[in-house]
Amino acid sequence: MIFLLLPFCLCVSAQQSVTGIVTDSVTLEPLPMAAVTLMRDGKPVAFTHADDKGVFSMVVKVGDCLSVSFLGYRKYRVRVSPGQHVSIQMAPEAFKLREVQVKGGRIAGLRDTISYDLSKFADKRDNSLKDVLKKLPGVNIDKNGKISFNGKEINRFTVEDLDLTGGRYDRLNEALKPEDVDRAEVIQHDQPVKALRDKVFTDDVAMNIKLKPGARDKWMATLRPAADVAFPLKGTGPMGGMDVLQIGQKRQRMYDAEYDRSGRDLSRSNDVLAIGGTTGYGSGVDVPQWLSQPELAAPIDDNRLRFNHSYSLNVKHTAKTAKGSDWRITAGYVHGNEEQATSNISSYYLDDSAVETTNETNHSTMRRDNMYVDFTSTLNNERAYGNEYFLVEGTRREGISRIEGTTQRVIAQTVQTPEMRLLNNFSRLVTFGDNTLTVHSIADFHYAPFSLNVDGTTEELKNLLWHTDNNAELILPSRYFTQKYKVGFVMEHLNLRGRNTSMEVYATPGLEYRRGSLRLNLSVPLRWQRLTAQNRNLLYASPSLYLNFKTGMRSELTAWGGYAMKPGEWSSFALDEYVFDYRTTYATCGIVPVNRTLSAYISYDYKRPVKELFWSFTVSYDHTRSNLMTDMTITDGRYGYYITERDNGRQSAFVKTQVSKGFFSLHLKTRLALQYAYSEGGQLSMSTVTGYRAHTFTMSPEITFSPSFGTFYYTGQFTLNSMNTDETNQNTLFCWRQNLSYTQTIGNVDITLSALHYHNELQSVQTVNTLLADAAIVWRLKKVRLQAELRNIFNRRNYAVTYYGSASSSTTYYNLRPREIVLSAQINL
Repeated sequence: MIFLLLPFCLCVSAQQSVTGIVTDSVTLEPLPMAAVTLMRDGKPVAFTHADDKGVFSMVVKVGDCLSVSFLGYRKYRVRVSPGQHVSIQMAPEAFKLREVQVKGGRIAGLRDTISYDLSKFADKRDNSLKDVLKKLPGVNIDKNGKISFNGKEINRFTVEDLDLTGGRYDRLNEALKPEDVDRAEVIQHDQPVKALRDKVFTDDVAMNIKLKPGARDKWMATLRPAADVAFPLKGTGPMGGMDVLQIGQKRQRMYDAEYDRSGRDLSRSNDVLAIGGTTGYGSGVDVPQWLSQPELAAPIDDNRLRFNHSYSLNVKHTAKTAKGSDWRITAGYVHGNEEQATSNISSYYLDDSAVETTNETNHSTMRRDNMYVDFTSTLNNERAYGNEYFLVEGTRREGISRIEGTTQRVIAQTVQTPEMRLLNNFSRLVTFGDNTLTVHSIADFHYAPFSLNVDGTTEELKNLLWHTDNNAELILPSRYFTQKYKVGFVMEHLNLRGRNTSMEVYATPGLEYRRGSLRLNLSVPLRWQRLTAQNRNLLYASPSLYLNFKTGMRSELTAWGGYAMKPGEWSSFALDEYVFDYRTTYATCGIVPVNRTLSAYISYDYKRPVKELFWSFTVSYDHTRSNLMTDMTITDGRYGYYITERDNGRQSAFVKTQVSKGFFSLHLKTRLALQYAYSEGGQLSMSTVTGYRAHTFTMSPEITFSPSFGTFYYTGQFTLNSMNTDETNQNTLFCWRQNLSYTQTIGNVDITLSALHYHNELQSVQTVNTLLADAAIVWRLKKVRLQAELRNIFNRRNYAVTYYGSASSSTTYYNLRPREIVLSAQINL
């Protein structure tokens, strides 16, 4: 018997696995997705990729060899033995591609992952990770800090594969220093749930930041004292902030505090910019906004319009456990006290009567306090997924306004919209062979006692809203087809001047076909809804078809078409009548609105990382039919909106293309975006429908040039806006904004001059040109950065802009912050 088993034992021992890790020979950083080929007798017999930590495993025999390759690195070959663990350190090298010399390591692309070597984009003038990300070809950051790649917003942002912020990543991008970061990875078609990879296809985009080994797990603290020097000097006051963070691969923490009076919006530190991933962000429902709460209106950079006293405190902590799961707790508080003065003239072109014109001068004080605590625990491996998310949030909003309008008298208005929210999001996924079953449940509760006081008369709207959504989804993959079956039920109750309850049952069968570079997805959601107070039963069907086709290694085509049936919001039918603000009243007819929308879009994406070229093109179309219209009337400067039963349609089309090109040897990044939007519909007034058509064309160029001696930055936005109705043809407005800045570096000193030019054509008035200029000087020491800024050098105090709406035009005048000096220091402790 022993002799019979001996050959079998020898065979097993000869085919054990070899494990290994692939790293950069210089930085010792892992190389994710490195290609590993098993060579036997000089021929390839098996192939695999290293995982996101550079680790791989293969079954080998005695005498086998491994050939390892990674874009931008010299190929590595090694002989291995069964049971051996190998450490493969790959040397970077320049390589040739179609006779074009490309420096390895600056941008590398492999399948759906683009890797940027941040050390080759950063320079000594950069002060944060955000400054470096702005230079990456294909990457764009808007004024709110939201990151997009090749025209798509990122859905998940992580550092060292951990989501410390839960989507609130802007403050972290400002706190991380350029010298501490190694590379940025952009993952297209990101699937964060490991058990669904290669089973459920997504169009999501994620970004992951890798730190240098010396920066991991190191405590990093920065103190930022500052002062805002105003003219006259009695308006001068202190401000500043501090942040402390520790970023590792298993544990991360961040604490920050800030006080500002120079126009910055500190509430953005709590804004959720990425709602994808494995957390409960973006789930649940919102309380209907019955009242017009004053908000800062900012057609230009909002820090030039905001007169504020604001402060914020934030705590974030995440860690991996020994069992492979991870947890995160974040908490934040922000207080804002803002003031704004505006004046507005609006014209409405309704039926064949004379043009209706209203005017308003508004002095508003806006106070807002927001405090939240959330906790999430996640288990995420190849066999199972689980997520538990809790959120407790409280918000107090108060808007106090002094308004002078068409009636020529001063009106005092106070709007209060406090809200308390409790949210729980629960998910569990288990696998049965290749099949998966997911159970998901949401419980969301809101208490929001709104009130509106106009000249001593108060209207109260006490909202009590709860919502729950519970579903199960079964996924059955096979060779080419994946079947999906989802069933669930929803209950929602709004207690507001009576009880309004909605009960829904839904089912979503789906079928996905995938073969080679082609993916097709057919989905047919069916939904039955019961509205108890309205005694209505509604049945909806919303079929859609999705296609994704990789036309090559560098490009892909995506198309989608669908028909959606959707009921209107509570605000369209829950109340018979309510006052929206001091001059606006809404009334409903009690009929539930139903919108039927036919939509389609086609997008084409092209990327060539080694050439630093990224291009995207998107075209979309929507046609909506509705059973209700809003009848608008204007009497003595007061607006009346009555929602009445009347079939109507509206349509819109949208075309956008953008290209981003980097030039490594020139330290240059260029970007150009072109966009066209068309909308068509009707405005009901006095039982007569006035048709309108609006066209908007926008061109947005951007150039960043950053050689060793300085940085040149230019961005512009040129807009053509036209609107006409059945009764009138409005002027085509040509407006533009151009921003030009130059930073000259002399030793450790950076001197910056910037100019911002606004050209606005106003309706029926002369063109307004506004030139704003700023200057700054920065002195960089070893651990200290001193800065002085002179803002609004020419002391411009006014700004105006005209917008076209549906059968209307509106011109608004704003007050700008005066000339001021901001003195600040950054001390790295």
